[in-house]
Amino acid sequence: SRFSTIIIGGAKREVFSVGRVQTPTLMLIVKRELEIRNFIPKTFWKIEGDFGLSNGGYRGAAQVPGVTDRKEAERFYDEAQARKVAEASIKIGTGIVTDERKPKKESAPRLFDLTTLQREGNRRFGFSAKTTLGVAQALYEKHKALTYPRTDSQHLPEDYLQMVKDTMEMLAKSPMKHLAPFAKTAIDQGYIKPSPKVFNNAKVSDHFAIIPTLEAPSGLSDAEQKLYDFVVRRFIAVFYPAAQFMDTTRISQVAAAGKTHHFKTTGRVLIDPGWQAIYGKEVDEEEDKESGKILVKLNAGEKPKVSEADPKGLKTRPPARYTEATLLGAMESAGKQVEDDELREAMQEKGLGTPATRAAIIEGLINEKYILRDGREMIPTAKAF
Repeated sequence: SRFSTIIIGGAKREVFSVGRVQTPTLMLIVKRELEIRNFIPKTFWKIEGDFGLSNGGYRGAAQVPGVTDRKEAERFYDEAQARKVAEASIKIGTGIVTDERKPKKESAPRLFDLTTLQREGNRRFGFSAKTTLGVAQALYEKHKALTYPRTDSQHLPEDYLQMVKDTMEMLAKSPMKHLAPFAKTAIDQGYIKPSPKVFNNAKVSDHFAIIPTLEAPSGLSDAEQKLYDFVVRRFIAVFYPAAQFMDTTRISQVAAAGKTHHFKTTGRVLIDPGWQAIYGKEVDEEEDKESGKILVKLNAGEKPKVSEADPKGLKTRPPARYTEATLLGAMESAGKQVEDDELREAMQEKGLGTPATRAAIIEGLINEKYILRDGREMIPTAKAF
């Protein structure tokens, strides 16, 4: 750091701090910024068709023939081709539709380690990594409500089963009306049992996952209450059964004069919410974004009517800037991005920094005027370059 301050800082002696964690972390942010600056947007056309069935309507995106990538398959880079497909589809007016259904199970996410808690805290509440660590530390030290937060484990020791049952009993009797019934159900239904997903000595180093203690807290600040609820929810959910869905891919074919145009719709039907019941609407909203809406039922042999097919001119977007949540994730998995096999092997499962130091590294980069926090985005300064 002294050397780079003299060489780069020059006569002004502006401090240029370097380090084995902070410098490669800064490189991730600068590299992303260069990708954004050098990005050349491409115009493409997306055709969404409106299809009508006796049970209601649905929308489908026209597919580019021969393209298998999910995103690229919906992008027509030739406007004339896009307009041709749209006009032909409306002209033909009816099509053949097939549904492919696949049952899917989704298990609850693992218990929190510090990095996962910081990422989720930033994503859900906009907390900085430093704030999340500070709040978790207060819940551990001052309120005795959470276990030790500076951990990199998402598992519990195998002899912790009884302690988990006692903690669940405490939560079932707690005044948290929105979560206590779920804790009671977990006890009544015998959900708490030995499972390597939760109890695994090999995955516990100095400290285990962050979970609630037997102490029922009171007098929590707004931020403390939010984070405590968040950890409790995850703790209860990990013992619940998997959520069960029926994932559906609907292909609507509009064919005439030897030409077939395919429109694709994806949707998901919830069969049994399982652990997702504990999260209620929050999960529903995310599922909608990721998996499409619930599809109207298709009757055997029914042909959908095409009422509209409108090509919309859109532009490809540059990669997003890092937020603290995505930067923490990139730091955690940094070893996977190393091209040299030997170095990648050395960094396997290590990443940049440790759960206890990552928040301080990010704050350090801000204090050294290398990056600015703009809303949730992390923007590198000229000094960073």
